[in-house]
Amino acid sequence: MNKILAALLLLAVLPLPYAYYEILRVAVCLGVLYMLVKEWPLLDGQTKGAFIVIAILFNPFSPIYLSKIIWIIIDIIAGVYLLLIKK
Repeated sequence: MNKILAALLLLAVLPLPYAYYEILRVAVCLGVLYMLVKEWPLLDGQTKGAFIVIAILFNPFSPIYLSKIIWIIIDIIAGVYLLLIKK
């Protein structure tokens, strides 16, 4: 699942319709929370913290509004992180 979420995040650097970013928020938030709950005993503290931060940043219920360039940086960092984690 982390590779799928990473691909979605890395695609987000392209100029896509706003609906993509709304769907991205839901997919990333739910996906990261799912991985966090499913793998909780196997994850180290740093990974748990990173997942929680990603879930908060991408939560669809109380969106965080940042400039496009900041979101591009966040998307790249989160996408690469999800590609590099072992779980």
